[in-house]
Amino acid sequence: MAFIKRSLFLRLALLILGGAGLVLLALISLNHFDMRRQLLADQRQLYHTLADAAAARFDLNLQQVQQVVEEAAILFAHQPRTRLGAVNLLEQILRRHPELYGSAIALAPQQDTVDAGFRILYSWRAADGISTIDRSNPQQDYQSDWFYLPEQLRRPVWTDPYFDADVQTLMVTYCVPVLVDDQLVAVITGDLSLAGLRQRLGALELGSQGQPMLVSQFDRIILHPRSDWEHRETLHSLIEAAASDRDRASLEQLRNALRQPEGGLRFLQIGNERPAWLYFATANLTGWKIGFIVPEQQILAPVVVLAIKTTLISLAGLLLLLLPAFTIARTITRPLQKLCGCAEQLAGGNFAAPLPAERRSDEIGRLIDAFGQMRVDLQNHIQQLTATTAEKEKIASELAIARDIQHSILPKLFPPFPQRAGLDLYALLESAREVGGDLYDFALLDDDRLYLCIGDVSGKGVPASLFMAVGKTLLKSTMQTLQDPARTLEHVNNELAQGNDSCMFITAFCALFDLRSRELLYANAGHNPPVIIEEGQTRLLEAASCPPLAALEGLSYHNQRLTLADGARLLLYTDGVTEAMNPQQQLFGEAQLCQLLQSQPARTAEGCVSSIARAIRQFANGAEQSDDITLLCLSYRDHAAAGETCGQNNQSPTSLLVLTNHLSELPRLVAWLEELQRKLAWPLEVLQQLNLVLEEWLVNVISYAFDDTQLHEIELRLWHRPNQIRLEVCDDGRPFDPTAQPEPDLSLPIEQRPIGGLGLHFILNSLDEVRYQRQGGRNQVCFVKQLTTTVNS
Repeated sequence: MAFIKRSLFLRLALLILGGAGLVLLALISLNHFDMRRQLLADQRQLYHTLADAAAARFDLNLQQVQQVVEEAAILFAHQPRTRLGAVNLLEQILRRHPELYGSAIALAPQQDTVDAGFRILYSWRAADGISTIDRSNPQQDYQSDWFYLPEQLRRPVWTDPYFDADVQTLMVTYCVPVLVDDQLVAVITGDLSLAGLRQRLGALELGSQGQPMLVSQFDRIILHPRSDWEHRETLHSLIEAAASDRDRASLEQLRNALRQPEGGLRFLQIGNERPAWLYFATANLTGWKIGFIVPEQQILAPVVVLAIKTTLISLAGLLLLLLPAFTIARTITRPLQKLCGCAEQLAGGNFAAPLPAERRSDEIGRLIDAFGQMRVDLQNHIQQLTATTAEKEKIASELAIARDIQHSILPKLFPPFPQRAGLDLYALLESAREVGGDLYDFALLDDDRLYLCIGDVSGKGVPASLFMAVGKTLLKSTMQTLQDPARTLEHVNNELAQGNDSCMFITAFCALFDLRSRELLYANAGHNPPVIIEEGQTRLLEAASCPPLAALEGLSYHNQRLTLADGARLLLYTDGVTEAMNPQQQLFGEAQLCQLLQSQPARTAEGCVSSIARAIRQFANGAEQSDDITLLCLSYRDHAAAGETCGQNNQSPTSLLVLTNHLSELPRLVAWLEELQRKLAWPLEVLQQLNLVLEEWLVNVISYAFDDTQLHEIELRLWHRPNQIRLEVCDDGRPFDPTAQPEPDLSLPIEQRPIGGLGLHFILNSLDEVRYQRQGGRNQVCFVKQLTTTVNS
């Protein structure tokens, strides 16, 4: 197969043969389906004609039976009711109509049977001639359909098939009431044997597998290829007892079709599920359906035989076509093979490789000329591409450097002020391109006042990044000098508006936060209002919206004041957060942002920012980021009231890590500890001990502390001293005090020890101190590890 794919000669030859084969196949198929359609139409016409003729003949026979029996009823009504007269009348009925199997005269129950000498006489065609008997059970006969129906209806009736026990025969009966002065004196019947009906219908030309079918007007099976259904089943009972849905569907299809006067349909036979055709007509006198079931295989047998012959002839023709196909393919591909060798040398970089010297005016000659021109064009293109690639790589390198420079002017060391207890601050910037126009900044102007700023430059890319760098620098330097948000914005606006030919602008939110009074002094230059999260509720900060910076000189801005509650969080963000879009072009929006913040448990500033960034990525669902995303979260609380179990002297932790309750977060723990070990020069054995202790503790917290499947945060705070390491782990899981648990009995054999407890035993014996407290619905566990050697602080 691989050789065929590589050889144009064989592929072309096979395409010629394949095309011819497809044409022959299409012709054979069209001929087959046309003959099949025509044959089915002819057969339909044939069997419809047979069904109509059989129904007409059946009606004629029934009409003759009805005439004979009705005339006998008239005679019986006007003659003396004697046994001899009744016997002669019955024999006369059977002689007049040779297709009648039997006949009966049944006196009404109230009639005097003493003078008549009989109650019910029955004559039938026995093997040795016509025989007459008295019915063995008259009381049962009086309750049978052949007597009961004409008695009640006072008119002639055809019965459904039944089995007569006296003569051991399946039959149908035409019964006529004999009325004198509107009083029933007797019922006279004429019986047709089902065996006789089957014989007469079977004599028709139905083929080797065709079978007759006869169904009463009440859907009772009178004749059928399956003899076990005759006179025992109706179409309704067969549907109810169907073994499969397919059988039930076929039977319902038959029942619906037989409600029409005549017709034909294709169905799956019950039992073997082979397709067959039913053609039927209606006997008008009884309403019975006379039909023929013919297997489709029998109908289509001539078409199959002809299709096999045609296929064999076509295959022989394809074999004869092999020689001309290979000859044509060889003639076309020989010059192409020579050209292929030259092209391979060109592909290897040998632009001096000679092309075939053949002079041709057909497509192959034009292809050789095109290769020659391509060789020249390719050499020129490679030279141009080399120069263009070098230029693009230079631009990409410069953009990468610009991105690093832009991010380097933003504060990115967290926690930024470890010496300030209770101050929790974290920021994040994700650019939509290599460089962007968002900015954030913060700085302590003195011991008690914190400068905060966030902004968004109009536009994207390099121009926005340059304008952002200028604006960020001006805002910080001006705030350090003026220490007033509104005046700072006014000054920066005037500076940026001068010579702003590109008409760019910056929306900005600028604030001063007093750590002693927790008062926030702020001014807004057309930026999104921040969100305050306080006591589980969220609200947008009321900020008067003034024009953005650089729009026009001489604009004024106004300060506003707000006191933040202890532990409240302030979230600053750019429009890249609320205008993040998913593949359906839907926006993330302020409402969803507030709902997300309100549904979170109490989180650190880093946890709050990380959860928002994660929610935006999930919402975007792979959609391309359209704008820069910037977040800054601030929280401040009285450290003395926070109740931390490890903090000392109101000092902030050396490092902070926030994990979620998933085991996949454990590699982040390892990376955090390794980074601290490199930075603080811990001994390697200390790193290994802390790694084992924290991994054992966190695996138990993640696996057993939470009763739901929601996302929970686990906070780790670390304080480093020259001779001591303190670690605090906080979670909002179910209460668990490790210091109150019983110690495992290590003296027992391993197989007798209860499961669990060894991990906690390892933790308690690996550390110098473990403390626990439950506060504000959170577990706070402090691990203390003394350092025997002095390390960097």
